[in-house]
Amino acid sequence: MKELVNTHFDLGGKKLLVVEDDPIFGLIMKSIFKTWKNTITDFAVNGKEALEKLLLPGFDLILMDLQMPVMDGFQTILTIRQGHCGMAYSNIPAIALTADISEEARQKGLSAGFNDFLVKPMDSARLFATIEHQIVENAPATVYR
Repeated sequence: MKELVNTHFDLGGKKLLVVEDDPIFGLIMKSIFKTWKNTITDFAVNGKEALEKLLLPGFDLILMDLQMPVMDGFQTILTIRQGHCGMAYSNIPAIALTADISEEARQKGLSAGFNDFLVKPMDSARLFATIEHQIVENAPATVYR
């Protein structure tokens, strides 16, 4: 997908947890998010560290690599979905990030509990559209009084 020029990415104050063990890709993600408006990010280098960060409230979405040391993305999302980080996070939108382009990896990720699946590298526009879609799609229903 071609990068959009002069596009302003704004997540309206949403907080993302990025779980990525590759320092180079981590820097790429940081540089992408630095150009976005009203986007708060926190980073973890493996699933175990992500679970520790999710003991605190405030995250709106998770972006997670699948292949990591200590605890991979598959085990981490299963743990989150089972409520080990609190019921508030058991349904948090989560997007798998991987260099594995196989349909098997995609299906395994979706079956484990990821809401969506992106193949690295991805451009800012595709990343933003996927995040925005997941945040809107998974937003709680409006309560009318």
